[in-house]
Amino acid sequence: MSKKQLSINLIANLMSFFLSMSVSFILTPFLIEHVGKEAYGFYPLANNFVTYINLLVIALNSMAARFIMLEVMKKDIVQANIYFNSVFYSNIIMVSVLMIPLSLIILFIDRFLNIPADLHNDVQILFSLVFLTFLISVLGSVFNVATLATNRIDLGSYQQIIQSGMRAILFIALFSIFTPSIIYVGVVSLSVIIIGFAISLYFTKRLLPEIRLSITYYNKKAVMKLLSSGIWGSFNQLSIVLLTGLDLLLSNIFFGAAKAGEYSVAQTVPLFVVTLIGTLVGVFFPPLAAHYAKGDKNALINEIDFSGKVLGILISVPIAAFIVFGEDFYRLWVPSEDAGYLHLLSVIIFTPYLINGSINLLYNVQTVLDKVRIPSIVLLLTGLINVFLVFILINYTHLGLLAIPISSVILSIIRNLTFTPIYTAKCLGIKWYTFYNLIIRNLLTVIVLVSLFYSIKLLNQISNWIDLGIISIFCAVFGIVISCVLMLNKKQLKQLIMLIIQKLKHEK
Repeated sequence: MSKKQLSINLIANLMSFFLSMSVSFILTPFLIEHVGKEAYGFYPLANNFVTYINLLVIALNSMAARFIMLEVMKKDIVQANIYFNSVFYSNIIMVSVLMIPLSLIILFIDRFLNIPADLHNDVQILFSLVFLTFLISVLGSVFNVATLATNRIDLGSYQQIIQSGMRAILFIALFSIFTPSIIYVGVVSLSVIIIGFAISLYFTKRLLPEIRLSITYYNKKAVMKLLSSGIWGSFNQLSIVLLTGLDLLLSNIFFGAAKAGEYSVAQTVPLFVVTLIGTLVGVFFPPLAAHYAKGDKNALINEIDFSGKVLGILISVPIAAFIVFGEDFYRLWVPSEDAGYLHLLSVIIFTPYLINGSINLLYNVQTVLDKVRIPSIVLLLTGLINVFLVFILINYTHLGLLAIPISSVILSIIRNLTFTPIYTAKCLGIKWYTFYNLIIRNLLTVIVLVSLFYSIKLLNQISNWIDLGIISIFCAVFGIVISCVLMLNKKQLKQLIMLIIQKLKHEK
């Protein structure tokens, strides 16, 4: 993979992420103001239910990209077609089956959740639309492989930009013409996923013209191979659900709809950072797979080190900035809410990324190496312990809502300090402490940035968005420079500069 294409993919993904974040940044307080935080909280909760149902789907789809991409790289088009069609037709079967339990959840939704009487019908319709969105996304998931398999992740980013723009336009239109309702959030999600499906079909035809839909390519052995490898992806997803995916559900059950809405607001910024990490990690996946496919172990290790440090640079700045300026942000963003409490909740949710931010890439390394069984078991055990611990904290302490994130934070830090870096190093056949360098550098960088940003805050008073915007831009530029100095060696710094120069030349 060329460094020029890596730079294009990276910057395109960042553009997509920041546009999506900007749209959500504007829409979240708008929705809270017009439909209320109780109603707003049911939208992320509906998406959480989708995450639970997705456990049944991810076993097949989680490894599809890897297998199809490797076959495309090997120029084995027949085998690529077999995997592609096997996944597509299997997804049709799963969608047909899933319609039954999803319909039952919608009919008996009040048995699962605390729903205010005046919101009951709206919540049912919202869940119907969100579930339909999910089913369409399952059908279209295999078509998303094209941009990854051909290393044109930038096209996938442009697709996300189009979808984010359409999302904003549809929200403005619907809330301008009709009486504001949480239902329209579901209408917009469904419309956007249909647009995304159409774009993915176009990209597949353009980038992989040799891939074609045909039932003759369907192969049960290929399905079983995908399932045997992907089942650990389901275990991973189940573990993530047990660690953090139950947060809103538990908030609703134990503390009511209003507190669940409050928690969903506090999750917003941390979820942006999680999305940023996922976006960036996705950019670095193709070169890792390419080095592995070529059997170039040294190049693979060097790529992990460089990519992990770049990842650390790009996420350390927003995390440090939010730790320092988060309360001011919430005070301006949702003035009707308790900014201090929301900031505290968000910082607690953020805490694990001080440790594992730059090593998130190691999960992809495990996928490339097809060494996901043991990490999946460890993650599942962590999730089970978390469920047990969070119930103890809720029932036997006075932490209240804080008990929910504190439990998962403690366990995530322990797992990513004691298992993830050591196991990945072992799989690569290198020294066990190799990746602790990334963790230590990332943590020290965040500490230095927090200290510097706090010093800047003491010298400035933030009273409006202009003040916060100016200080944020200054801190972002200053923070990235400091992060580069702290994270990269001279050779890697030159490599990063070359990536940026190549991207600028490409734009010209």
